[in-house]
Amino acid sequence: MKLKYQRRLFLISVFLSVFFEFSSAQVTTVDSIKTRDKTEELKNIGYGTQASKFITGSVSVVKGATIEQNFNTNLGNTLYGRLAGLTVSQGNSEPGVASPGLLSRGRNNFNTGASSPLIIVDGFVGGGSGIGSIFSSLVPEEIESITLLKDAVTTAVYGGRGANGVLVVTTKRGNAGGLKIDFSTKQGFSQAAQLPEFLDAGDYAFLNNEARRNDGLAELYSEAAINGYRSGENKYLYPNVNWYDEVLRKSAPVSSYNLNLTGGDNNVKYFVLLNAVSNAGLFKNFGDLDPESSNSKYNRYNFRTNIDINLSKRLAIVFNIGGSVENKVNPWEYTTANTFNLIQSLPANAFPVRNSNGSFGGSSLYSGNPVANLLATGYDQSNGRTLQTSLRAIQQLDMIVKGLSASGVVSINNYVVAGSEKNKTYERFPSLGSLDSKGNPNLGLALGTRTSLSAAEITRNQYRNFEVQGSLNYARVFGNHSVAAMVMINTDNEVRDISNTPNNGALSDPYRHNGSATRLTYVYNNKYIAEFSAGYMGTDNFAPGLRYGFFPAGSVGWILSNENFLKNNASIGFLKIRASYGLTGNDNIGGNRYPYVQEYSFNGIEGTIANPIATWEKEKNLNLGFDATVFKMLDINFDIFKRDRFDQLVSSAAIVPNYVGATASLLNLGKTSSQGLEVSLRLNSKPNKKFKYYAETNFSYFKNKNIYSGQIAQLNSGLTNDGQLIGQPLRLRAIGFFTAEEIADSKINPGKYPTRPGVAVQAGDLKYEDIGGSLGFKDGIIDENDRVPVGKPGTPNVTLGLNTGFQFKGFDLNMVFQAVTGNSVYLTGSLFQAFQNNGSITPIALGRWTPETAASATYPRLSSVNNLNNFEGSSFWDRDASFIKMRSAEFGYTLPDKISNKVKLASARFFVTGTNLFSLDRIEYGDPESLGGYPVMRTFVIGTKIQLR
Repeated sequence: MKLKYQRRLFLISVFLSVFFEFSSAQVTTVDSIKTRDKTEELKNIGYGTQASKFITGSVSVVKGATIEQNFNTNLGNTLYGRLAGLTVSQGNSEPGVASPGLLSRGRNNFNTGASSPLIIVDGFVGGGSGIGSIFSSLVPEEIESITLLKDAVTTAVYGGRGANGVLVVTTKRGNAGGLKIDFSTKQGFSQAAQLPEFLDAGDYAFLNNEARRNDGLAELYSEAAINGYRSGENKYLYPNVNWYDEVLRKSAPVSSYNLNLTGGDNNVKYFVLLNAVSNAGLFKNFGDLDPESSNSKYNRYNFRTNIDINLSKRLAIVFNIGGSVENKVNPWEYTTANTFNLIQSLPANAFPVRNSNGSFGGSSLYSGNPVANLLATGYDQSNGRTLQTSLRAIQQLDMIVKGLSASGVVSINNYVVAGSEKNKTYERFPSLGSLDSKGNPNLGLALGTRTSLSAAEITRNQYRNFEVQGSLNYARVFGNHSVAAMVMINTDNEVRDISNTPNNGALSDPYRHNGSATRLTYVYNNKYIAEFSAGYMGTDNFAPGLRYGFFPAGSVGWILSNENFLKNNASIGFLKIRASYGLTGNDNIGGNRYPYVQEYSFNGIEGTIANPIATWEKEKNLNLGFDATVFKMLDINFDIFKRDRFDQLVSSAAIVPNYVGATASLLNLGKTSSQGLEVSLRLNSKPNKKFKYYAETNFSYFKNKNIYSGQIAQLNSGLTNDGQLIGQPLRLRAIGFFTAEEIADSKINPGKYPTRPGVAVQAGDLKYEDIGGSLGFKDGIIDENDRVPVGKPGTPNVTLGLNTGFQFKGFDLNMVFQAVTGNSVYLTGSLFQAFQNNGSITPIALGRWTPETAASATYPRLSSVNNLNNFEGSSFWDRDASFIKMRSAEFGYTLPDKISNKVKLASARFFVTGTNLFSLDRIEYGDPESLGGYPVMRTFVIGTKIQLR
């Protein structure tokens, strides 16, 4: 939808909310269905809410007010350590691009299928968590709660889309009362939490000479040149460039503004939000230096209006409209990936930023000059638009059956990310090595050509979803018996993203889902609970006759604290045990779209053989747990779970012989298994204390493994996936460095020290263990058959979150910590492979092997050519990626009421917030979550929040 129509809808929604606030019309009405007393805490359990004490499934909840205590431009980045069972993995922090990975209870399927939880925003599919999605563009100030649904009884109602868990986002709604205005602002700056370090030009030249000597090559740099690099007397003849300093600034300004309007009466309630956020990014302001370049900047404007209207005693209308307008500009490119790849590979002495005559420096060995790329190649402007709308009617049907109501809703959700690329090319000039009369290098012919600015329009990401739901709800209490039931039918039509489609090209075929869901809950005497839920869903991705699947689940609970033997126990305020079991599904299984359709190429050649029986991934999910409150201060939630996933797509190579002569399709034969536990604890001080404190922690652990992966038989058992962790890396096992004696001995006894065929090794090169050859026994060579499980997958299997703080005399402090372990990171690329592909060198290489340091070396001998031995995938480069991070901290002060009242404020609070404050880890040369690319950002803001009533 075009921006002008979004603006019109927004203005109309604001007008309606203000009109109804000040309207004098009075109508006798009732609120929407409420099955529990208002004093009970309600949690969203998917397509409805339920009192916490009666929930028999496994859920984790975080309130929107809690995640406001940091500064991030992506909602997912506010969830670190917040929800038990949710693994949040940070990537880079580029504004408008940073999008963390999300997993519920870890990964339990192969790489072919989707593993992230289904995201539901206000009851409707939110289009994933990636760049430009509805979820990623939401702001904490509009969030009421985020709930993670983890077990079968809570996710079964989502049918064949719930097996990976469901993340349910609920936005804020209005409350009866006078107009309340909340305004807040944050102003501050962000900076790189850590940047890679590179050796300067003098050290580069000195060590490059050593590397070339090791390779039997002549040295490139004279002693005079090395001294020249170190003295810095002639930056054109002896350049010594810190490319990070040339491209990045030390800090970048950030800001946000937020305005909330809430209020209403028994007839109309409304919530209105306006939000603006800005992050300038780390690039220097290249747009100030060239009118055809641009400064890097990111701005987003969010709006939302949620209105509840009681039209009559029995009819209510719920209207939601929310969205965002996002603008992102970068010099040269849409994202910064190519810039950081280039500056991480350029040696400090590759060439000067500019030559003595003002032209750009360059070399044919490298793809460009980073400064010139950002200054003289134009810019990329991206515009993102999201819009989420829904209209729901709720009709009470007490005249037919007491406690019965009907609901119908239509929703349209979409986002689009489009861009305008302004491109041109430039000339750069290499040094010839000879000098002119002023002692500066003579320059060679231009590399590249200079062109004028050209433009191209591009659509990067699109998503549209049209959804219709209809439901019947029933809730009654008969003496000691409480019954609640829900039956729903729904249909949705999703058009998913097409990346880099020029000139608004065609979208993907719609993904259609039709289905129904039901939930039945029975509570006897406030003690015994039984629940049944199920989803029956169809998708057009499978063949007719196999498109629908049934996914049932059941659970039971027992509130022991309501039994006579515990009712008067002063130390146990609440105790409930619960269990659930059921079947869930995942239709996003990977592989070809419409796998049942036989494909042919344009010349009639048969493609991959069709699979007419392709079907859903399915998972049997068992969960056991208990919830307790003890000593009126400590809340405990405990869960253990077991998940068995089957019918996953795997290769058919193990059962279809090669002589068939065609590419066989993937088959639903794969199996995985996962089990684990989760614990949440919250300790609260007594409410009547002047010094109030809280400490909330959550612990999550899982262990998964492949049961059947469709792998062909392996003679080397170490290469067998089955029985291994999902995503387990397979690499060579490094067993030290070759010694000079071993090299000499190997010439006499070939095969005694196995190496790669055709690869000559020297003293100081890595040595690998001969595990097993193509015949299953040691064969005296190192090849792919010698790989073994090394390290751990990239996803941590243990996550610990801690949220703690205090309040005292108007002062408050809140801190969030996250710790993870059970994962590995692999050191690769130009940051760790010295001189490879004419690349740079970092301090890790200072631990290189030399004859003098043979006993203490931590790095192979230096080599100036691409080394086919030392940088093989091996255990040598695997590192423990465990860490403890302080994700955020906020210190604030709230004015006393008597001062606030004097200035006619309901309340006023001032605060200082820090995000990504520190990391304790074992990676010396970078952040374990983001070793390269745009760095992880540390942000500091000061802010204020005032409230008018």
